[in-house]
Amino acid sequence: MKKILFATTALVATASVAAADVTFSGMGRFGVKSVSTDLVKGTAAKAGTALTTTTDDAFEAAVISAVDAGNQTAAADQNADLKTLITTETAKIGTGLTTAQLATVNKNIASATAALAAIGTADEVADVAKKTTTDITSRMQVDVKASVELDSGITLGARTRFRSTDGAAGVGFNAPTFSMSTGGLTVVVGNNYGQMYTAGAGGYNVGLTGLGFEADAFTGFDEYSSNGTGPQGADVNYTVGNLTMGVSHAKGSGSTQAAVSYSAGSVTIAAGMQDGKAKADDYSVASVDYAFGNGSVGLKYGDNNGTKTTVLGGSFDIAAATSLTAFVKDTNTATVKNVYGIGVSHDLGGAKLQAGYVDNADGSVADFGIVFNF
Repeated sequence: MKKILFATTALVATASVAAADVTFSGMGRFGVKSVSTDLVKGTAAKAGTALTTTTDDAFEAAVISAVDAGNQTAAADQNADLKTLITTETAKIGTGLTTAQLATVNKNIASATAALAAIGTADEVADVAKKTTTDITSRMQVDVKASVELDSGITLGARTRFRSTDGAAGVGFNAPTFSMSTGGLTVVVGNNYGQMYTAGAGGYNVGLTGLGFEADAFTGFDEYSSNGTGPQGADVNYTVGNLTMGVSHAKGSGSTQAAVSYSAGSVTIAAGMQDGKAKADDYSVASVDYAFGNGSVGLKYGDNNGTKTTVLGGSFDIAAATSLTAFVKDTNTATVKNVYGIGVSHDLGGAKLQAGYVDNADGSVADFGIVFNF
């Protein structure tokens, strides 16, 4: 009787538990990455004003040398030289100088002080030579996803990610993401995604590693974190037909995002924004993408608190197993050069060979290697 009762109790306890679907997937990549920085021109030291004539020729020569922009280095800048000269002359006062000697010392101090005042803080900055570093790059990522559908038709989900980049040890899983969806409504909490990619902030990035993701309209907004806790907020998304809209809030930063996206045939238009607690965290973006037979093109415009960017990019199949991706990014800043990139991807049958090159504001970066999914 006890055995029958136990068995009946177990059946009743599990009868309302829906079957869960748990999947493991991931990716691996390895290759070579090279980073080059452009020559950075230094700043010449500001020349001093005409110097007061003194009777101490040696000191006069030292002062002239100290303000000579052409003979200074970062290790011995002119400000430091002049301050040393002033200290040296000041130390002579009260050491039994004659009246004439004291007058000379005072003139020397005045001369060096005037030169220092004229120069101000404009120290010379030495040139930084162009530099290139090349190293192995690698990443392994494992995604764990679980979902269960309730009798009511609501689907509950959870996911977490393990990622190790360039041999990093001691890494663990990131903060989990939880979701609930029914019909066209989805609610996401925890390490939530935000709305900026729905708004089209992402771009046609190139290479094995993304090479800085320069094709994005901008980065820095709140979004899902593959390595940490993420926004720890909530997304509310709704899709009806070809229209997708959503709002998000990040508990950590206090920012709020909203986005809308609409597809009509081969054209997708989208727009979105982030309202941050600080003006530096305010973003807005608008995008239009067009897909055609063997590729797609997209135009994006972003504004981060007055810093505007325009990105034009596209991806094209140039052979049966090979595609080419390229972009150009205008930072709309006179002192900052435009960024452009080009990349190629070749399907090896179960893996891809990917390579890319990006010319950015600091120099350039390139990579190539193999990526595969499992």
